[in-house]
Amino acid sequence: MSLKCQLFGQNLRRFRLVTFDVTDTLLKLEDPLKQYQKTAAECGVTGLNRQQLERCFRQQFKIMSQKYPNFGRSSPNLDWQSWWLQLVAGTFSCVDASLPADKLATIGQQLVRVFRTSACWRHVEGATELVQRVRDSGKCVGIISNFDPSLPQVLQAMGFAGKFDFVLTSYEAGVMKPDARIFNIPLERLQIAPDQALHIGNKYDMDYAGARNSGWSGLLVHPMEADNQNEAKHSYANLATLLNALETQEIVW
Repeated sequence: MSLKCQLFGQNLRRFRLVTFDVTDTLLKLEDPLKQYQKTAAECGVTGLNRQQLERCFRQQFKIMSQKYPNFGRSSPNLDWQSWWLQLVAGTFSCVDASLPADKLATIGQQLVRVFRTSACWRHVEGATELVQRVRDSGKCVGIISNFDPSLPQVLQAMGFAGKFDFVLTSYEAGVMKPDARIFNIPLERLQIAPDQALHIGNKYDMDYAGARNSGWSGLLVHPMEADNQNEAKHSYANLATLLNALETQEIVW
């Protein structure tokens, strides 16, 4: 066994479970607003101002997230698909109030479909290798993500089928990261203690702090400089740097 493999195994020895965030950790959206413009054009709506579209999308996403959090999970008359359809309709109506409802519905349905395919996503560099290395080390490997129930479909489209022992979305959990309850669900299902679990993600509050406040260990993948000393020793600029650290350094958890 090589020294790299030995150190990798030693660093993960205490963990029975390793989970990953998805968006901007393993997968990245390919310019979603460009896809909005493209789909609208395919439906006969052209000449949309990109800046205005971005402003309206951010505005509508904030409104929907506040009014119907977690993709409408607790809203009795709103499923997750309807949540996205309403957001899309609100976004395009904000840009052009004259667009008819049937046109907005068609655009929304097309966008809900295409964003569950590989057309809208790309792999974060090093993601496939890191996930495989963790799997090969004999750990239970899972996903914990603030996402709607279509995440398994996205992962399959991106070649991650069979790479995870479970995929836990915030929609399924009924709560979103950093709520400790979402981190507790896999522990209870697998009968694993919190100090035997590690979560890897790109957001300090949702992933790193959320995991550590739940009794887990955490690793942060983020290009920004760390804000404090504790974060600094567990923060890496990218997945390649993180994998290199696992292979060449003794990490103090």
